[in-house]
This record gives sequence, C-alpha cells and structure tokens, in this order.
Amino acid sequence: MRYGDIVAAEFIERPNRFIAYVNLYGERTKVHVKNTGRCGELLRDHAKVYLEKNDSESRSTAYDLVAVDKDGRLVNMDSNAPNQVAGEWLRAGGLYSDVSLVKPETTFGNSRFDFYVESTSGKKAFVEVKGVTLERKGAAAFPDAPSERALKHVEELIEARRLGYEAYLLFVIQMKGVSFVEPNMDTQPAFGEALKRARRAGVRLLAYDCLVREDGLEMDAPVPVILDCLDRIAAPLLAWYDNGRRILPWREDPTPYHVWISEIMLQQTRVEAVKPYYDRFLQALPDIESLAATDDEKLLKLWEGLGYYNRARNLKKAAQILVSEYGGQMPDEYEKILSLPGIGSYTAGAIASIAFGKPHPAVDGNVLRILSRLRADDRDILQANVKKSVEEELLDVMPADRPGDFNQALMELGAMVCIPNGAPKCDLCPWNRLCLARAEGRTAELPQKAKKKPRSVEEKTILVIQDGERIVLRKRPEKGLLAGMYEFPSMEGYCSEERALAYLRKLGFSPLRIRKLPPAKHVFTHKEWHMKGYLVRVDELAGKGEGQGMQGFVFVDPGKTRTDYPIPSAFAVYAEQAEMIRYPKNKKNIRNR
Repeated sequence: MRYGDIVAAEFIERPNRFIAYVNLYGERTKVHVKNTGRCGELLRDHAKVYLEKNDSESRSTAYDLVAVDKDGRLVNMDSNAPNQVAGEWLRAGGLYSDVSLVKPETTFGNSRFDFYVESTSGKKAFVEVKGVTLERKGAAAFPDAPSERALKHVEELIEARRLGYEAYLLFVIQMKGVSFVEPNMDTQPAFGEALKRARRAGVRLLAYDCLVREDGLEMDAPVPVILDCLDRIAAPLLAWYDNGRRILPWREDPTPYHVWISEIMLQQTRVEAVKPYYDRFLQALPDIESLAATDDEKLLKLWEGLGYYNRARNLKKAAQILVSEYGGQMPDEYEKILSLPGIGSYTAGAIASIAFGKPHPAVDGNVLRILSRLRADDRDILQANVKKSVEEELLDVMPADRPGDFNQALMELGAMVCIPNGAPKCDLCPWNRLCLARAEGRTAELPQKAKKKPRSVEEKTILVIQDGERIVLRKRPEKGLLAGMYEFPSMEGYCSEERALAYLRKLGFSPLRIRKLPPAKHVFTHKEWHMKGYLVRVDELAGKGEGQGMQGFVFVDPGKTRTDYPIPSAFAVYAEQAEMIRYPKNKKNIRNR
C-alpha cells in the first residue's frame, strides 16, 4: 500500500488516544493518531514521526500520524494499514495460490471477521487480522492494551473451525527486525490462553513482518508465533540429540514390537539394567506371535528381576489381542494402541511416534520434571490434570517431521542432563538460556510433588528348606502381588529358630539343623518387606520327584531356580543361597553371571 502526501515532524505530546501534537515546520500542530493503542514506547519525546496529509475539510486535523522512527527503524502506526496490506496479500495468493474470492468485513456469528476467502479447489476460510506495533527485546507482542474484542474474535475463530471452515489469525507486524511474535501476557493473559486453545482447535496462527517506508507498507517475511517457551524448544533439543544421543538397541531398529517391549521394560527400570533383559527376551520371543503363545512361567522367568510382573502379563494379553484382531501386527493408530492392556498414554505415544512417525507426545515423570524446570512450573506433576495439560501443550509444538526423535530427545535429556537425583547438569543443557528455573535459581525446588503416604512395612521370616538334592518352593496365587511367581516358604513376622522349626514340623518336615541367613529388604510401590532368613536342612523330602510336593510346596533342583522357576527379585538374596547349596565351589562364578 502507498500513502499520498507524506511529511516528517517531531513528536511533542499525546493528550489522548486520538490526538497528538507535533513540531511541524517549527509550529505546534495538532494531528490525528490512527493507532488508538497506547504505543507509549513509540511516541517518545522528540521522536521523528511521519504524517499523511488528509483532504477532509470537516476534520480539525489536517494530518494523520502513520509512522515513527524508533532508534533508526521505521514502525508503521496506521491502524488501517494491516487490513489493507493483508487484503493485497490475500488477493495475490498469499494464503491460497488459487484464490477465487476475497471478501472484506464478513459477518460470522456475533463477530465480523476482517476477511472471508475462497479458493477454486473448494477451500473456505475466515481470516482475522491483528496489527502489531509493540516490540520488546527483539520480539513483537500483542495486544499493547487489553482488548475484549480481540479475545472475542479468537473464540469465534474456534467456532468457525468447529463448523468446518479453515480459520486464520494473521498478525501483521508493522516493522522489520523482530525474531518472533508472542501474546502480551503482562497486559492480557487471557488472550494468550485463548490463542493456545485456538491452536489446539486447528486455528492457524500466522505472522508476517513488513517492509516499512515513509510512504508505504508491504507484508514481507513469515515470523514464528510463540505462545509459550515450549514453542522454542524443538530446534535446540533435536540439535543436541543428533550430536550425542546414546546408541540403544531399540533405537537402532525401532520396529513397533521392539519399541513396545523396550518401553514396557523401561518403566521403573534404568536403561543399563534393561539392556540384557531386552536382548534375552527378543531371543526367546522374537515377535508378537511367539509372545502371544508363550507359556506363563517361561514369560515370568524371562521377566524375573525386572519387577512389576503385571507388565509381563499384560504384554502377553496384548499380544493375544494383536494376533486375534490385527493379524499379529501393531496398529498404527494411537487410540487402538492405547486400548491394549498395559499401555497408557506414554507408551502409546512412544510407539505411535517412534515406530510410526505419528505426532503424539510421550509424557512420563522425566518429561514432566524437565518441563517443570524449564517453565518454573509450580504445579504438582503427580496430578493427572497436569500431565494431560502437558500432553496437549507438547502436541502443539511437536515437529511434524520428527515426532519420534522429539520424544526420545526429551527422554534423553531427562536421563542424562536434567536428572532426577542430584543437581541437573545445566551447562550441558540445550535449553540453558530458556530455562526459568535455572535463571531463578530454583532447579532444586522443582518439580513439585505432593508427599506420598509412607509405605507400610511387613516383617517376614524366609525359610530356605533343603535336603541332600532339592529345595522347597511354593507358587504364589494367580492374582495379587507377585501373582503366579515362585517363592520360598515364609512366616509372618520375625520368628525365632525354635518357632521356625516348630512350624516346619507341623507341616510334616523333619528338620535336622538350622542356621541364619542374611537379612534383606525389598521395596514395592506401597509397601516394604523386611526379611530375616534361615537355611534349614531337613530329612529326605518325602521321597517325592522333581516338581512334586505336599501342601502346595514343590521340591526342585536348586540349579533350576535360575532357569525354570520364576522367583521375584524380592527373594534374590535367598535364591542365591539356594543355588550355592548345590554348587558351593562355584559361588563366585554363579554370582557373576
């Protein structure tokens, strides 16, 4: 767009929104201000301004103030200009290359949008234009004053999108030299929150800077719209990840099955601990069909030591569903993945993004921690609504071309840099210039978590019973804690040797001698087992063969406790003692397997 007769002047004062006084040709002259916003940071004492002469005889001012020189850079202040240059841009094919209709000032619901646009290919869109003149530290911000009208327009754009129209909010930045545009949260935080809702609803947020001349304005280059510091995290995070990511077997061959198994194993378990389990599991069960068909005890034995054994049981249940309903293949749709047993939003997001390239977040405690620190977010990360909010916000900023790498980079950052225990390694963090917790010295305070209820403590006496050849095990119930696993016989509470021997005689055993074993402790999510143990030598185990027993007990070769019988890691100390009964000379080798 071009202006007509332009003259330069010097700003003196602005008594109200519509009027300013300038020094024009050495005289104090009243002029009309076309931008009714505050613009206090632009109209400063002695600022050089540019005026357009108007020809209206009915007005008390002969000039309109249309631009100002801010530290050697021209900023357009004409509130009518953004719509004019946006109209030119739309008609020139800026939005649709096959544009067929550009209609200004079109009513929709209770609002009037700046433009309605159609294309020959059938697209229909409403476009609302917002001129931006406020700049802070190289970033443009809108609005410069609270605007209920702007808020209403955003809500109406959301409604237009819901009804099937394309909807655009177009920021026309009336200057050059800004790196991005952001909502002015200091002036009107409700507008920033509305923009987040709009983007989530499918409203496109566009911004362009402008070439500003004394006599005209022209839309020029696209500028990022930043609603939150999350909008700025992807590029540095992916560059950091590409430069030094760990080489992990499931990353190098990210088939859906491999991603699924690894993610389930990695829940509550360190990466280095998972690696040998992952390799052993895939050797025994290389695909979904073999997992679905495996024997429960074999599955639990493969899982032995990883803990949280329902994870393994749910793997098999899900595999059976995949075989019966999906031909033995993992579906590529997030909702179908999420419906499988044992798969929550985190695992479903990981599989969908890493294996299938679908943009779905994978938010766990690591991700919640690093984002809490990044934003100095004081919300309790254990609250379900906080996790849901973070998932929605990450979905807005995930790079469409690398969603899997983005999720894995977040995981990597939480594991290697922004660690849960100990001080975060801020000097190595790709976000160290963005992180508010670091800037505020609050990394040790975050994230916030509600205190958990103390775990209950159960005291137990574990009995490792053996004759000359075999030991005694008992299978736990098929439901409940450690369901279907094998354990050593036990007694509630800390029992004396005399009481333990009396208990065994009552069961029908013939104890010959007894000695103490090392104490042990195992921590579950909601309880702790504090254990003391005895090694009890008994007379021949009733002449029964392998796997046979009495009163629910089974008699087994001690060596097979490592290969055939799944024993929870809670009993690791006592399982090791059982193996050493049979192979005392190989104690060192057995421990180091």
